[in-house]
Amino acid sequence: MGWRFPLAAALGVVTVATGVALGQGLLVGDTAIAGTADTPAGVGNGSGGSVTAAAGPGATAFAGTGTSTFAIPGATVGASVGGTASRTVPATPSGTPASTPAAIVPGLAPYVGTWRVHGAEMTIEPNGTATERIQLGPCRGISVPVRCTATATLKVDLSPGAPHLLYTGFRYTDDSGASVVPDSLEGLPKVGDGYRVRAFAPGVIELIPLTDHLRQILGSPYRCNADADQSARQRLCNA
Repeated sequence: MGWRFPLAAALGVVTVATGVALGQGLLVGDTAIAGTADTPAGVGNGSGGSVTAAAGPGATAFAGTGTSTFAIPGATVGASVGGTASRTVPATPSGTPASTPAAIVPGLAPYVGTWRVHGAEMTIEPNGTATERIQLGPCRGISVPVRCTATATLKVDLSPGAPHLLYTGFRYTDDSGASVVPDSLEGLPKVGDGYRVRAFAPGVIELIPLTDHLRQILGSPYRCNADADQSARQRLCNA
């Protein structure tokens, strides 16, 4: 059956027989039971009623000898004598904001994602921040070496035109996640180091060092994502 009142349909208001159902309170025929937050609304309609409806999550309505029943999302509707078969219409959650993709800083879209090279991975976020995880191997102790991971934070600077990634901080942890202090930081990036980033090939970016320190310690400048072909992953990123 069609809606007589399109505006009422859009607002979730249903005109039924001689009553109106709105939210969780209903008026149908001569009997109305208003629901509360703890008690769903229930409606009884004697024999001869033509239509009954339940409104609101968990509400239940029963029709007597009737010609049709229908349910607002979340309601369970049944017929006691001569009515149609009962069914439940899934409810649409209310008050839950729809998820939307994060806004991407203009010019950053080609670089957003996770990029890997053997022993390290860098994730560039849509909001212009980035993190890098570097597997250091044993970084502490001699008799009982402790394996360490460096987690770096970076910021993206687009003002020069091409994206620049600048290191802003580091944290060093062991395999259990506890913080450690490496015996030496030689050969590791430091705060203030950075790269200019450029697209090199499909699924591959190149990190071009901005400081002499990075030029001296950087191994492969390439980072691959899932779109890189097998040859590029092996030849450029060893990943």
